[in-house]
Amino acid sequence: MTRATFRTHRLEETDTGHYTELLYDDGENDEVLVCAAHGGQVEPWTAEQAVELTARLPSASCWACLGYDDQRKPFELWHPPSSAFSPEAYPLLGEIADRGFETVVSFHGLGDDRVLVGGATDAETKRRVSDRLETAVSDPVESVSSGPYAGVSPNNFVNWLSRDGAGGLQLEQSRAVRDDERGDVVAALEALRDDGVL
Repeated sequence: MTRATFRTHRLEETDTGHYTELLYDDGENDEVLVCAAHGGQVEPWTAEQAVELTARLPSASCWACLGYDDQRKPFELWHPPSSAFSPEAYPLLGEIADRGFETVVSFHGLGDDRVLVGGATDAETKRRVSDRLETAVSDPVESVSSGPYAGVSPNNFVNWLSRDGAGGLQLEQSRAVRDDERGDVVAALEALRDDGVL
């Protein structure tokens, strides 16, 4: 078995910040991929959640992008839509683009006071994830299959990275959940993986 390593690739620099791609992978794993495409100061705490969940699972890879800037708003600089990420523009993503992961989970931030469970994975999986998260966080949790935060587009990386394009799980989380209950979300997802839901 090949040992997994962390690697980074600097995507862009400003006078006061940087945008970096991160990959933790052994070059072979195709079981679980955990993502945070808008990490760092773009959607705070999402990358930390992705790294923590990856560390808790026996066979998982992690891909994330982290944006930081001391003067400008990282969200405005580095928040492409999830359907705009391509292997051509993100070299480390390109290394895993054709792997076909059994389970893909993507952490995101949301401006509303709620948690949305989306992605193109099946409705039953989203319902079971929603039910578990309802007991883990204070904000309302709902499963979504349509609307701007549903994450169901086949062009969304969480979906095309999954095996046979079956679809991944996208979690949109309020700032309060990311600030105060991010560990509870990670623990809930770990338990769902242990239960065979994810």
